[in-house]
Amino acid sequence: MKLSSKSITAIKMFIDLGEHYEEGYISLVDISNRKEISKKFLEQIVPLYKKAKLLDCNRGNKGGYRLAKPAIKITLKDILYISETNLINDEKDKSIVINNIIEGLDTTIDNYLSSITLESLVDQQKESYTTDYFI
Repeated sequence: MKLSSKSITAIKMFIDLGEHYEEGYISLVDISNRKEISKKFLEQIVPLYKKAKLLDCNRGNKGGYRLAKPAIKITLKDILYISETNLINDEKDKSIVINNIIEGLDTTIDNYLSSITLESLVDQQKESYTTDYFI
């Protein structure tokens, strides 16, 4: 399976928002600088997640974005199914055997993505900061 740039960027953005959840609303500039991703690209994908009610937005001087719900309640499936259109195969083949294989793969992918919470990704990210440190 190959993830699009949009999905990878969205995952990075959500991890950053999860890491800084306690700080309130986070600007796209801050996310862009910390994760080294284009602010313009973030501006393109944020509306998808606002519409899906995964992000809250606040305008003004202290404006920005934050998670609409706690990181434990957001799954990788929630994030990817908004940005990816081809994770689940909706084409039917004439062969029952092929359809069964595709259904099995779809179920496995769905279950796997549902089992990974944003909180676990944030924890992994934080853990990587401590294991990357050398003297």
